[in-house]
Amino acid sequence: MPATKRALILSVGYGEGHHAAARALKLELEGRGYGVQMCDPCATAHPRIFEITRRFYHLCVRRMPWLWGVTYAQTDTADWSLKAHSPILSGVTECIAELVREFKPQYIVCTYPLFAHMLDTLTREGRVTVPYAVIVTDSIEISRPWMVTQAPLICLPDEHSQRLVCERYALRSERIVATGFPVRREFSAYKGRRCVPDSQNLRLVYGAYAPLNRVRSDLAALVKAWPSAYITVIAGERCSALTDFNSDRVNVIRRTDDMPALFSESHFYIGKAGAATMFEAYSSELPVIVNYSLPGQEQGNLALLLADGAGVTAGTTSELLTRVRGFLADGAAGWKRLTSAMQRAGRTGAAARIVDELERRFNI
Repeated sequence: MPATKRALILSVGYGEGHHAAARALKLELEGRGYGVQMCDPCATAHPRIFEITRRFYHLCVRRMPWLWGVTYAQTDTADWSLKAHSPILSGVTECIAELVREFKPQYIVCTYPLFAHMLDTLTREGRVTVPYAVIVTDSIEISRPWMVTQAPLICLPDEHSQRLVCERYALRSERIVATGFPVRREFSAYKGRRCVPDSQNLRLVYGAYAPLNRVRSDLAALVKAWPSAYITVIAGERCSALTDFNSDRVNVIRRTDDMPALFSESHFYIGKAGAATMFEAYSSELPVIVNYSLPGQEQGNLALLLADGAGVTAGTTSELLTRVRGFLADGAAGWKRLTSAMQRAGRTGAAARIVDELERRFNI
């Protein structure tokens, strides 16, 4: 029997945060009996152009963060309300209109701001009549396009962001809700069960996003300092460049489909301040050491982590070693302090709260 409740989720494959939030919401909705369609309209409408822009994004992330800073600043000041019928993006707008017409959802969820602006246009034209919500996937440093859409509901990752955007953009507070960042429930399934770390049982997850020389320096130093540690390196496209680190104690992988299990058995995540990873770590109560962050939105994610006392930065390899040694000292008192801070922050359960809010607002 087909589902009587239907939700359309619009996401985009730039980075991991948008799709991670979308997938978590999809699982929550399906668990409540919804029929859910999740789509990337950019990849569907213009696959070649999308792949070029995706590669540009990853080039910026890996090699030229300064260029991403410039690009981010330009997107922050652009008028996204004019993009729906621009020569290239009109195809994306039409893709969304067709999805709505064929799937007939009760409401639409956007994890990328461009799609909300396109829905603004389609609503004004009378081509879309169902309500839609925006799920913001970054904290504190939230760019203007997220907040100037006409969506009746905007969900933010934290209370600090809620207060800041209401003041900055003079928004009605009833449209803005601090729900948290949606994360798959599996990330919280094993929290509190990991053993206390020491030099013999230390387990690390290392995200290889920093410049390659820094990554190699970090890994070499960690292996030398803690030869008994087990390190899983999430290397992505750099996998082949780091295979010389593979050993019985170091596992270099491109990606994994079971990040919740990996987080549950580890003591620290070391990597960049991407929103999805930060909130997955919160849900797992896994302390974070940030060794890299992009200009713009990731600075806000880092600011939230530091404000909560749930993680620290390590600007150099030497500082990284000092941080880890300090957290392991005195029976891992520092590690316990970070874990307790993550517990106090309470940044879990967002997917359920978002769906609750959607159903309440849209009378489902």
